[in-house]
Amino acid sequence: MYHSKKIGVFISHIFGAYQQDVCQGIIDKALEYGYTAEIFTSFDGENLGTYEIGEESILRIPNYDSFDGIIYASDTYISLDLKQKVLNKLETLSCPIVEIAVANSHFPSVALENSSMTGELTSHFLTVHHASRVCYLGCSEESFFSDIRETHYKEALNKAGMTPGENDIYRCGYDRAAVGDALAFFCQSGTPEAVICYNDRLALLFLAAVLAAGYRIPEDIAITGCDDTPEGRNVSPMLTTVSFPVYDLGVTAVENLLALIRGNDLPPVTWQTAKPLIRNSCGCKAAENMNPVFLTRELSSRIEAVEESIIDSMNMSSTLQHVTDLDSSMELLEQFVHKIENCREFYLCLYSDWDSVSSHILALTNHEETPTDTDTILLKLALKNGKRLPECSYQKKNLLPDYIYNDSDCAYIYTPLFFEDKEFGYIALGYENNRLDYHFRLVQWQININQMLQTLCDSKRTGMLVSRLEDIYMKDLLTGLYNRHGYSHFEEQLLNRAVSGNLPLTAFMIDMDGLKKINDTYGHKEGDFAIQVLGHALESTANDGDLCARFSGDEFYMLTVGLSETEARHRTESIAAYLDNYNKLSSKEYLVSCSCGFASAVPASGFTSEHIQELFTEADKKMYIEKSLHHAIRT
Repeated sequence: MYHSKKIGVFISHIFGAYQQDVCQGIIDKALEYGYTAEIFTSFDGENLGTYEIGEESILRIPNYDSFDGIIYASDTYISLDLKQKVLNKLETLSCPIVEIAVANSHFPSVALENSSMTGELTSHFLTVHHASRVCYLGCSEESFFSDIRETHYKEALNKAGMTPGENDIYRCGYDRAAVGDALAFFCQSGTPEAVICYNDRLALLFLAAVLAAGYRIPEDIAITGCDDTPEGRNVSPMLTTVSFPVYDLGVTAVENLLALIRGNDLPPVTWQTAKPLIRNSCGCKAAENMNPVFLTRELSSRIEAVEESIIDSMNMSSTLQHVTDLDSSMELLEQFVHKIENCREFYLCLYSDWDSVSSHILALTNHEETPTDTDTILLKLALKNGKRLPECSYQKKNLLPDYIYNDSDCAYIYTPLFFEDKEFGYIALGYENNRLDYHFRLVQWQININQMLQTLCDSKRTGMLVSRLEDIYMKDLLTGLYNRHGYSHFEEQLLNRAVSGNLPLTAFMIDMDGLKKINDTYGHKEGDFAIQVLGHALESTANDGDLCARFSGDEFYMLTVGLSETEARHRTESIAAYLDNYNKLSSKEYLVSCSCGFASAVPASGFTSEHIQELFTEADKKMYIEKSLHHAIRT
């Protein structure tokens, strides 16, 4: 049974190791207390150009009233604009909020404190290894955190009565050449005994540069990192570093949020403290290096996964590129969803207005779009435990239909579907046993899905524009009946139908009575209106498949298949009856009437358009006979 108590989580870049560990801690601790987590994630800052302007649609997904509390991982947002918009929304809510942030927090926060460990590692070199010169390698690309760690390094030196030398501090980016320059810089004052690196990534680059220069580690230069990465654990010698207890960070965030829910007070910041992990690169013999075959196997698996991801993404993109309708696109998408590792549940949900077109296009194409209920969601693709569930519509009191919620214990991850500023809906993912396994390739897949949905929207818009162009080319703008182009386009179809079925082909000529008098007396605007009334009379009395046209002026053409002479005469009487009824109801000062004539033939093979014109000529003569009678009656 799905828990009725919910914790909302706002976090960016869910595919990152830090984010997944934090979320796993949140999920596990929340479940322990009878809560479930709903995680809302975005991928801001991935240099996707104008595509990423729709990231703020993440804010449209949640039902904020359903949350007992919210955890906001503000430091994970790269885009300052999106970060501010999320913050603005959260500040309007009344539920308790806990923030995961190192600095500049707006709510009671939980923060990971591992920067001071740089000072402890410095003291470790000074006291345990009796180093006389310890250097610091900072990161210019992450200067905020790097500068904090540099400060703790300096403080540890000061406590020992030492100060950094002019060649003891260097800052660079994650570049081999730059790290090589750092080594050369340090060595200008002699070979450093130890180098404290900003993090494991930089430490491993520096370690490679030191070994390439012919130095031994730790005998000639000792090295430490920070953040405890798998690569640091598998390098030889094993990297001395600092723990990275981000799972515990998520656990603490939930514990603090529950305290707020219960009405307890919290300090402005709750620190989750890391600790040094003393291994071999500092000169200690604290642990044995792992067999490198395990790392080699892991790296090979990663490379294979990346290659497979690229191929799958290319295949998915090409497969979805030419979809023409939503249903077939879901059939194609389903085959890719089954490839998502450890995914137990997948739901693609669309807003009711997902394929709406702009008012500008509606105006251009003479369309009126039916207003939609923005609280209605369409569950278009639903897969649970490998089986596809039926699609349905539901109200957005929950983010998924009740029948799914009521039979689930999943902590769902929600990501928005959008293209630039067009909002489509969202995807919900649930994993086996609530163990997160979100990979970066799912970002590529989501982009493919967004582009597919945009293609369908473009196709709808293009279809409307093409249809409008066809109307302009083939239809009379005043009456909406076919013009000369439209008539010519469909004439052959009616002829073929008559020939193949041995059916009579009937040509009607209809001419308005007294149009000149209406124009002269009441103006051309009223004359145009009268022409429109006659056009409506023809349209309302015609059968499906009949061809009604106005080429110009007040002459109308009708071509039919299968009418007997009696039925053809009844057609002219129906047109006259329509106009008589209109005149009785109309408040106009003039009457609208017409004269009709028709001619029929059963066409055989060899019957051509010229023969049809002969029928119209005969019908025209009969129409003028009727017009003369009408004129005689009026005079």
